Amino acid sequence: MNMGGASNQAEIEVFMKNMFNDRRIIGAPPFVRKNLADYITATRLGEVKENYEKIGGGSPLLAITERLKEKLQARIDDAKVEIIMRYTPPFAQDILRRLKAEGVEKLYLIPMYPQFSTTTTASSIEDIRTAAKKIGYHPTMVSTLHYYDFEPYLESVEEKIIETLGGEDPKSLNLVFSAHGLPVRVIKRGDPYKKQVEAEVKKHVERLREKGIVFNQVHLAYQSKVGPLKWLTPSLERMLEEIKNKRVLIYPISFTIDNSETLFELDIEYKEVADKLKFETYKVCRCPNDSETFVRALELLYRRMV
Repeated sequence: MNMGGASNQAEIEVFMKNMFNDRRIIGAPPFVRKNLADYITATRLGEVKENYEKIGGGSPLLAITERLKEKLQARIDDAKVEIIMRYTPPFAQDILRRLKAEGVEKLYLIPMYPQFSTTTTASSIEDIRTAAKKIGYHPTMVSTLHYYDFEPYLESVEEKIIETLGGEDPKSLNLVFSAHGLPVRVIKRGDPYKKQVEAEVKKHVERLREKGIVFNQVHLAYQSKVGPLKWLTPSLERMLEEIKNKRVLIYPISFTIDNSETLFELDIEYKEVADKLKFETYKVCRCPNDSETFVRALELLYRRMV
């Protein structure tokens, strides 16, 4: 399960309208939410299309996930691996309709969100349950809610950090874990996302130290703020302003698959901020994507549920 991403220009409007019409994202009454989603999409569509052009016209999220699916399927012979996206195809209703016709009686749901949030994992699970109910499909569902502390997953992240570090001395760099932001009010309602992100950062610092990798400083910052509400802080922009040695390596801790928020925001937008601040080094790690280490982590998550 993942949020989805516009694979081409034609899907951008679909993605935006579906996302902003999600009650887990905007908690307004349905009529108000739909009008708000239409308004936000209409006012931001041109800018978002321009941003997608800068990363080749579309998000690679689905293509990478399809490669991941093939590799995972090669490791699993007692189940069929499927992809369901929240805001762009393949949608839950289409996949579930086919699974119902095939007589599939049990579903194991694994989110591509390592930390649990009502806005991501809960939204995806709710979407699948709602779609199943609509078509009269009643399989047993087993869900993984998070895996921010699952060692095989942690290893897949650290592999990317070490890979991006290359031959550089980690003590000369600041490591910034950049997490997708959330409105503070979502956290105040009891969403565990912030605590889980912080706990994962702590684990990575400890595990990297055990591997002999110690950075100058390690930070947690938040990206992707939208709208006037108060969001989690510090923002990534503010964090970059505060880093004194002007040498940074960024890891996108909320994501397992590269998408517009890693490839556009981190690689392009925030790099422009770093350039203005005269950063000497600005490196962004790739997500685990379809690495063998991450594929193994997903296989083990599945085995743990069976």
